[in-house]
Amino acid sequence: MSLRFDPAGWEQLKPGAFQNSDGDIAELHVFDIPPDLTAPLEDLDKLRRDTVARTAASGGGLIEFDLVSLHGLPTIQQIVKLPLPDRPGVAYIASFTLPRADRSLVFKFLCIEQGVTGMRDAAAFDRFMAEHGKGRTPDEMMGYWAQHPYAPEVQGGLPRNWSEDPWWDQHFPQHPLSRARRLLQTMAPTIEVHPAFHAAQPWRG
Repeated sequence: MSLRFDPAGWEQLKPGAFQNSDGDIAELHVFDIPPDLTAPLEDLDKLRRDTVARTAASGGGLIEFDLVSLHGLPTIQQIVKLPLPDRPGVAYIASFTLPRADRSLVFKFLCIEQGVTGMRDAAAFDRFMAEHGKGRTPDEMMGYWAQHPYAPEVQGGLPRNWSEDPWWDQHFPQHPLSRARRLLQTMAPTIEVHPAFHAAQPWRG
């Protein structure tokens, strides 16, 4: 495999796919084609804005998008949310993307809303109204409550809302977004990339 990680707590479902006790799915994808990125990694602003637009156009929303180092390689770390196709709720997809000139690795985690949903949103909205509701029209309040990060002028899709701030993770640790962020944090130090992938030419855009 091009990428290895600590499998403790994960059950292999099939090659490249794993599940943990929370029901979250981890998937490893290897692409032997140039990455589908619109800019070099140094142009973080363009990458973020283009990702916001593309995700919103698909009906979802970008939660966060950062550049990190994974086993010594420049890596895109992001979380997006997408509507569930068959019922109310969303899926949060956290991922590491390691781009090289002619190939890429994507290691992603799928965390889905289950059972009763909306408690985190409701608690955050109550606090939001108490702190920010006075003196604003309903349209102003909703625009402040939810907007796409990095490109607030983008319309459509599922804008990031106030409840999806990392501060709320501590209060709702089993929420799928909290689990998605936690998986990024805990899995990153265990990941090792194959030397052949290290030796590939870097992505220049």
